[in-house]
Amino acid sequence: MNRDHIKSVAVAVLGLSLGLGGCKKQTDTDNPDVAAGFRGADNNDYESDIVTADRSRDYDDQGQGISPEVLRNIDDTILTVYLKDIERCLEDEMDVAETRFMRAVFLVEFHVDTAGRTSQGKVLEIDARKQDAKGTDKGAHDPSNMKSCIETSVTEWEFDPPPEVEFVHTYRGQVGEAF
Repeated sequence: MNRDHIKSVAVAVLGLSLGLGGCKKQTDTDNPDVAAGFRGADNNDYESDIVTADRSRDYDDQGQGISPEVLRNIDDTILTVYLKDIERCLEDEMDVAETRFMRAVFLVEFHVDTAGRTSQGKVLEIDARKQDAKGTDKGAHDPSNMKSCIETSVTEWEFDPPPEVEFVHTYRGQVGEAF
């Protein structure tokens, strides 16, 4: 053997011995704080306290779902097409309030059938506020007429493509200026 080869083998053996000798065998240990509560002759409840998953459990049929694309399409259609109906309701409310500056935030719920038609529109929340031309809040306004207008408008909407199953959709929106 030549001298370089002997040096290489010696370095490799030294590296292995340092690498293996430096590793301490890890033992399985419990967290002392947690395990202390389960040790002792009087307390052997450890096994009964463990919660395990039952992976073979059968679940009842959860029904059909609506594809994310259809849900996205419904929200996009509301924003690009039907929000104008809500804006018209706000404009009618501004005429009643005799102001040209108003905003409203609302939450509306409605049913959508498998043909894409809506029914049972219901405003769950609505807050209408008067404001000035700069958007400064000038106080609350009773949105009763606007609420009725929104509920009527929502029941005239249609969506294409329709959802795969009938469902109740909830939409939160806002109309007006200076949000």
